[in-house]
Amino acid sequence: MDLDVRENGNICTIRLKGRLIRGEATQQFEEAFQSAQASGHIFLILGLEELPYIDSSGIGSIVNALRTSKNLGGNVRLVKPSPFVEKTLKMCSLLGLFNVYETEAEAISSYGE
Repeated sequence: MDLDVRENGNICTIRLKGRLIRGEATQQFEEAFQSAQASGHIFLILGLEELPYIDSSGIGSIVNALRTSKNLGGNVRLVKPSPFVEKTLKMCSLLGLFNVYETEAEAISSYGE
């Protein structure tokens, strides 16, 4: 799992590359978003275009990011989930919990609304 983490103001963008699966990958992702939230970046944008596969642990981590962000007064936006990730989130009836955008710029500007 490769993470590209960028923080700007109270927004943190995390682009995930690779498979978000149980073990080191989910641990790495959880540490990244928890660190961002702890430093005041309560609005998360998750770039999922290069995430070809996600398992139940990965889904749990994304939902956990949403839950903790909302508890802090923030939120989580998804950018261009890969077809597998989008289908998996739909099957689990979780896609509707998130606002989904085609571009990172759209997701960032949505926080200004």
